[in-house]
Amino acid sequence: MATLEKIRSKSVLLLVIIGVALLAFILGDFFNSGRTLFGPGTTVAKVDGKSIDVQEFQRRVEEANQQMQNSGRKIDQAALQQQVLNEMVFETLYKDEINKLGLTVTNSELTEAMFGTGAEALNRMIQQQYGLESAQQLHDMAYNPDKYGVPAETAEQLKAMWVNLENQTEEGLLQQKFNTLFTGAFVANELDAKALYDENGTTSQVAYVNKPYSSLPDEQFEVSDADVEKEWSANKQMYAIPEENRTISYIAVDIVPSAEDMAAAQNAINKVLGDLSSTEGLAALDGKNEFVADRQRVATSKIRNSRVKAFADSAAVGSAAIVNRMGNDFTLAKMFGRSFETDSINVDMIAIQGNKATMDSVMAALNAGTSIPEIGNKFAGVQGAQDSLWISMLDPQIVQYKETMLNAPVGRFFNPDTTATANGGYIFRVKQRRAAVPVVDMAVINYTIEPSNATVNTLEAGLNKFITENTTAQAFADNAAKAGYQVFPATVSASTPMITGMEDTRSVIAWAMDAKKGKVSPIFGDEQTGRFVVAALNDIYDDYTPARDPQVKTMLTSKVRNDKKAKALIEQYKGKANDLTGYAALMAVPVDSAKVTFGQINPFNNGFAGSEVAGRVAATPKGKMVGPMQGANGVVVLQVINVDKQGRPYSYDESAALYARSRGSYALGRNIQQVLLGNKKVQNNILTFFK
Repeated sequence: MATLEKIRSKSVLLLVIIGVALLAFILGDFFNSGRTLFGPGTTVAKVDGKSIDVQEFQRRVEEANQQMQNSGRKIDQAALQQQVLNEMVFETLYKDEINKLGLTVTNSELTEAMFGTGAEALNRMIQQQYGLESAQQLHDMAYNPDKYGVPAETAEQLKAMWVNLENQTEEGLLQQKFNTLFTGAFVANELDAKALYDENGTTSQVAYVNKPYSSLPDEQFEVSDADVEKEWSANKQMYAIPEENRTISYIAVDIVPSAEDMAAAQNAINKVLGDLSSTEGLAALDGKNEFVADRQRVATSKIRNSRVKAFADSAAVGSAAIVNRMGNDFTLAKMFGRSFETDSINVDMIAIQGNKATMDSVMAALNAGTSIPEIGNKFAGVQGAQDSLWISMLDPQIVQYKETMLNAPVGRFFNPDTTATANGGYIFRVKQRRAAVPVVDMAVINYTIEPSNATVNTLEAGLNKFITENTTAQAFADNAAKAGYQVFPATVSASTPMITGMEDTRSVIAWAMDAKKGKVSPIFGDEQTGRFVVAALNDIYDDYTPARDPQVKTMLTSKVRNDKKAKALIEQYKGKANDLTGYAALMAVPVDSAKVTFGQINPFNNGFAGSEVAGRVAATPKGKMVGPMQGANGVVVLQVINVDKQGRPYSYDESAALYARSRGSYALGRNIQQVLLGNKKVQNNILTFFK
């Protein structure tokens, strides 16, 4: 009783403990499965608070996979998934702006796009994918199935297909309307129009001298971290990033055969070669599935591989040899026999459905002069015909008919199969036989050296030892070379489908996006991927790539150092000469010339100057000298020698139209997604569902 009283007195505490344990179990299950009670649920991404459902995403991925298969193209699955998600994010941004603008598509506009003059592209797609004449026919079959004898179930499927096409067409029309409004927003004032005229209609010839920054030693111009940070802050928006980035260092160990594996493989190959030469057929390969053999009879003239052909031309009957090696891939061959025979004949072939009497009747009519097109009208059993078909006489499938085919009279129809049944068969007419050619009976055998289990285990054990002894990102980087490993840098985000140059690395990226700064990963990869990968998380970037980023720091350091050099050089030479010849003597550089064509990405034909110098050229009258001034890679003094307006008079209307077209189209084609995104945030949860 005392015990029971104690239990009762502690009941509340027990309930709390049990509750906590259950909650821990539930939460653990959620975390282990990649989901949390407060996590993404079925949301694969959010765009400015609007959800993209994972089921719709998966449907789109399946469609994309099917399109890839149909086209014969291959793409890494992670890359394909991210590509589809990018498209859906873009569509969401589009729809948001379209809704805000109140854009709609009228029934008449949709009808015109699907049935009218605007339906050409839709009709072509329907013809290619469904084998139908037009969108009109697809609509009729869906909504008037009795006319075409379409079953009710099929009609419902066609209706769903039609509704989907309507939705896609409507979305396309809405995007067209938005694009028109977007490009039309780029309106030029008088200054814009005149500037564009000058950019596109003017070419200046300049003479210049350029004192390169490299002429001054770097060590004389120290750049502090404060200098770099100041330069970064002044141009902070240049380093904005749309989502959180993480920088990692990683080691990739290729799972390849060891020296011992290579030696063992060579011994195995040598034994197989010996056995092939001393035994009949391919018995030497019995039980050796790693050796893949393809035996065939083939004309030597049709062997495309030069090394295999060399073996076929010279090898003794019964011999075997290695004919080629590329890395770990070996090609072996064995010669079984040689002959000199006709390797192919040209025939007309007619397929017949019916018994032997039917075939005999058709054959008799053909030999009596009835043409092949006419024979189809006279006999119901004629299923089809092929004209001038080349048939290989070396094909094992026709061995039983070979002699008949080779000896049949040219120009006469015959049936090589005298045992024809009610299932029918084929009637042939030999039109041409090739002259006899050298033929070989040989086997080509492929063998690939694979790493042994011992090698795989050794590679994995070595890497595991390294990460066990180096548990921080700093130690990882400091000690990798000592352990014989090379470290590579990478920057990843939730939207990164793979580490550059390596497929099947999403699990590494998923780890990096969840890890704490300074941590080292477990081993990823296996024999299937062909490598082991481990990574260390170096840094986490939120809204901006910071000045401490190695690449950014290197770039900014160079920029600040060149700014200091430019200031020193300008102070050294400013006002010290009256013409270019004088500046050339002071700077110890030659006078050079350049053609500056405005309106191009790089207006200078030699690319030395940069945009600021190009702007000074545009504003400088003919004959005037300007500088010294800071250029892209040195201090520049220049003089405009000639200005060519290309004889085209200025027109505001012309330039304004060109401005709207060029600026609008450029923004639409290159920057539209970034413009639509603006300050909106994209929450990418793809790694939660697909690792």
